[in-house]
Amino acid sequence: MAQPDLQTSRLWAYLREEPESMPRLLLSFCAAALFCSVIIAGFQPAATAELPFILAVAHWVLHIVFAMLIVTGIASAAVLLGMRLIWAVVLAILFMPVALTPLSLAIEAGMAYILGSQDQEPDSFLEELERLAVPAIGLSSLLALFAFKAAAYVANQRASILARFAVEPELRSVFPDIPHNLGDDLLSVSANDHYVHVRTAHGTVMLSRNFSDCLEKLKPFSGLQVHRSHWVRSKHVDQIKAKGSSYLCILSDGNSIPVSRRRHAELRLILRG
Repeated sequence: MAQPDLQTSRLWAYLREEPESMPRLLLSFCAAALFCSVIIAGFQPAATAELPFILAVAHWVLHIVFAMLIVTGIASAAVLLGMRLIWAVVLAILFMPVALTPLSLAIEAGMAYILGSQDQEPDSFLEELERLAVPAIGLSSLLALFAFKAAAYVANQRASILARFAVEPELRSVFPDIPHNLGDDLLSVSANDHYVHVRTAHGTVMLSRNFSDCLEKLKPFSGLQVHRSHWVRSKHVDQIKAKGSSYLCILSDGNSIPVSRRRHAELRLILRG
């Protein structure tokens, strides 16, 4: 009888793989959180034994969802800052009890308000942290799979995410001789022999440049080379249309730029993000 292949390298490869659909993964987790909360509330643990069943379920749903948001948020932020995926998740798991404690106190205060028992003295931060620490780390360990998948998505999209917050340079830092009346709102750059056509929101100019040199200087801008002779700025791409076996991207000024089949998927991914 064949033994199952439990190679840790394959598990690690799966965890690092970007999820096909982050919204679907999130929806699946929320459904699992609700299911687990119903099961936990059914066992009537001491923390929610005195609560009505619906409030007990809500108590556990809020704790699990907040824990998930904290773990994935910390792990994703750490990955964006350049930390390795495994250490980012470990950091998130260890820090989660501290971040969850004030939220847990708020949840308990809300439950007390609903039940009309505000006269009870709430736990202090340290008391709540001591009570939460061990179960919270255990819970966050169960959330590690989701954290790995979310952080892997952020790691794969790190460049595009950081690019959204990067300040793009002025157009004249790339093309010093561009006429001032064309402004700074760059749309596209296209090759034409030893010249390039630079298109802005206010017009077009032809400059004596090598297209490959321009591509190097255009890296600080959020854009993409969509064809061997064309570069477009991402924010000005309105849509992509099929044209036979090839594609066209329609810019905000109505002009169309050819898109190679090799670049088509990458451009769609940028537009979707």
